[in-house]
Amino acid sequence: MKIPSRLQPLVDDGLVDEVIRPLMSGKEATVYVVRCGDETRCAKVYKEANHRSFRQAVDYTENRKVKNTRQARAMAKGTRYGKQAQEAAWQSAEVDALYRLAAAGVRVPRPYNFHDGVLLMELVADEHGGAAPRLNDVHFTPEQARAHHATLINEVVRMLCAGVIHGDLSEFNVLLAADGPVIIDLPQAVDAAGNNHAQRMLLRDVGNLRHFF
Repeated sequence: MKIPSRLQPLVDDGLVDEVIRPLMSGKEATVYVVRCGDETRCAKVYKEANHRSFRQAVDYTENRKVKNTRQARAMAKGTRYGKQAQEAAWQSAEVDALYRLAAAGVRVPRPYNFHDGVLLMELVADEHGGAAPRLNDVHFTPEQARAHHATLINEVVRMLCAGVIHGDLSEFNVLLAADGPVIIDLPQAVDAAGNNHAQRMLLRDVGNLRHFF
């Protein structure tokens, strides 16, 4: 397929050898299946703010760390530089959360690289080696539903122990890999200790899982 312009720099730098196909397009990004050497991975290309339907609500961005006070002032004033800094912080939030959660043993895709608004990470695969489906696309027996619910609640607890709350967890943000559920889509992840809305978001995440299963 024709290489998307946002992925061309990764091809030029040798991080991606081939763009195989689009995988999915969501509210904040488009994901492509790519080949990196002998491995099949995925590249998440973040949409620019004006093309994204998921807004950076202040509830999510409260107390997020920025590089310096100049950035913080610019973001508060809403200047052009501030908007660029806010966009960068929004994208890096998922990258930071993935590295943090993967190190804590949480079932999330393994991140490999982040370059100019493109996140290169593990392709979550099903038992046949293809891209794993989302929970909302799978039918479960009562026993399977109970087992997957227990697994995900355990992962939510593990995330909380790592200081992270997903903030938008539902059947649309979990993939069913060959060895069980994997949590995805974390740009809105919040710091459990530093965000005043963290408890409400945690309870909403848990409620969403309970309602689905």
